[in-house]
Amino acid sequence: DGQNSSGGAQYVDPKMRKSTDFVGWLAKDSTKEKVKDKKVLLYCTGGVRCERASAYINNKMGDHVKGVYQLQGGIERYLQAFPDGGHWRGKNFVFDKREAISVANRNGDGGVVDTKKTPTEKIQSNCCCCQQPWDRYIGKKKCDMCGVPVLVCTNCLTKQKKEKKLQRCPLCIEENITVTAANVEYTKNGVSSKLVTQDNQGEKAALSVLKWGGGHARTKKKKRQLRWKVCQFGSDCARKDCYFSHPELQETEELPLPS
Repeated sequence: DGQNSSGGAQYVDPKMRKSTDFVGWLAKDSTKEKVKDKKVLLYCTGGVRCERASAYINNKMGDHVKGVYQLQGGIERYLQAFPDGGHWRGKNFVFDKREAISVANRNGDGGVVDTKKTPTEKIQSNCCCCQQPWDRYIGKKKCDMCGVPVLVCTNCLTKQKKEKKLQRCPLCIEENITVTAANVEYTKNGVSSKLVTQDNQGEKAALSVLKWGGGHARTKKKKRQLRWKVCQFGSDCARKDCYFSHPELQETEELPLPS
């Protein structure tokens, strides 16, 4: 909510679930109209993704905008440069054990949740289940519709042990997504999708899903699990792509000579 405060620049939220959604978002006519003949400033966690995104905008729309800029080092470096937070509100989610950093907590929130501790700053987000103010990613909870990590408070986590309910991220609620990710097959690394069964015809699925490893992750996992099990057919196995282990073949294989 702090991003929507009044100011000289218009805040544009691409509403992405992952970085690869940026290509499709920029290709929309509505997006092109928003950024046409304007200066564009991008910012992200640590400056890596905006480095790529700004280069992409320059490549696709360089002649139609008045300049593309980025926040060097992202919000991480911005908070170091402005100890009082500057224009930033809320926390910066990072990809390490610190979990999230803010002006009030430079060392991060990672670790055990202290429910008795009184927050020293306004919480900008809510639990996706009860909508109470909450800003900790605990329990490794994800949106059942698109796989994006969701905020679930300790009270709702306790209730879920007794009664499992579907969890939807704010974007899936806004887009009225009703088909779970388990019932959707995502192709082209999650850019395209199709329903697995006909049971969900007429319902709406998320345009993309956050799945580490893409659509081939399931096959890779299966290979890792089976490679330690010895094939029951042994040397008589006729499958060249057999997932199981063949110790007798490994022993007789000639090792390449060192160069």
